Amino acid sequence: MPDLLAPVPLRGAAAATASGYGAIPFDRADPRWGEPLVDLAAEGLLTESWYARTDGGNAPYHRPIAGAVAVVAARRSVAGLLRRADAMVGAHGLRLKVLDAFRPVETQAGLWAFFEDKLAAERPELSNAEREAIVRTFVSDPRRFSRDDETSWPIHSTGGSVDVVLVDAASGAMLDHGAGFDEAHERSFTDHYERLLGGGAIAADDPRLLNRRILVNAMVNAGFTNYAYEFWHFDYGTQLHVLTLQDGGSPHAPLAAWYGTTDLPEGPC
Repeated sequence: MPDLLAPVPLRGAAAATASGYGAIPFDRADPRWGEPLVDLAAEGLLTESWYARTDGGNAPYHRPIAGAVAVVAARRSVAGLLRRADAMVGAHGLRLKVLDAFRPVETQAGLWAFFEDKLAAERPELSNAEREAIVRTFVSDPRRFSRDDETSWPIHSTGGSVDVVLVDAASGAMLDHGAGFDEAHERSFTDHYERLLGGGAIAADDPRLLNRRILVNAMVNAGFTNYAYEFWHFDYGTQLHVLTLQDGGSPHAPLAAWYGTTDLPEGPC
């Protein structure tokens, strides 16, 4: 069993961003290229479609996002890795909960518009270019999407990206991760509490620090890569997965991604 309480590595200066992965090519000959999406709940995982909630409890949106789907689906191999990570955190009395995975491009557009409008209201002094650069840290830009242009495919449209948090296995209550899901703030950077610990601002037993360590270590040991600017976002087989491994100097970094943009099938997954 890996040590899930090991420190999370600090973000390097070359950490991949949501706007920098488009140049990674795809390997259409990989057998996983045509792998189907599967319903993660049917695979035994805890899920909640955050963007489809209608009760207003899905901060920071407090409303459904256009195009959101009720089913939380991902590629079949991704489901297998999630089950592996879920088993790891079970040793700590926890479960994974997947809040988002495959995402239609329409939903991606709704998220982009939300954060762009929010930032425009909160920081009107920013230029359009400055505002867009900040939004791209947290949201892949869907505005130039074309099925014929693989450099324009948002990573969540591939079914290889998942957004995951920890919950108490007994009560189902979400743990304190030190920032809310989809909170566009430096608190959301995966290493935020590691840096606070290094500066003496928090104690070594701070639950926010430890919960992030458990989540990230379980997911990475299962085979995912973490997006350094969002503690909840993980990839397998996507362009961002490949770029993260390459930027991190992994000797096993693949040359190409194997999950391209896809769609939910008609009827059940």
